[in-house]
Amino acid sequence: MPHSVKAVVALAKGQPVSIKTIEVPDPGPGEVLIDVKACGVCHTDLHYREGAINDEFPFLLGHEAA
Repeated sequence: MPHSVKAVVALAKGQPVSIKTIEVPDPGPGEVLIDVKACGVCHTDLHYREGAINDEFPFLLGHEAA
């Protein structure tokens, strides 16, 4: 059963990010689902938001989970 979670999403280059509710599918074979309590935003996330790494928006930001 998919889970609803909050995510920080960059919708367009250089625009403010949004907090959206997204659906996360059930894990597949060999995968697990974890409950992230906090997530840091680093400079790499800013590069994605500015389109410096890739310009195929939207992006889910934050990869420093705690």
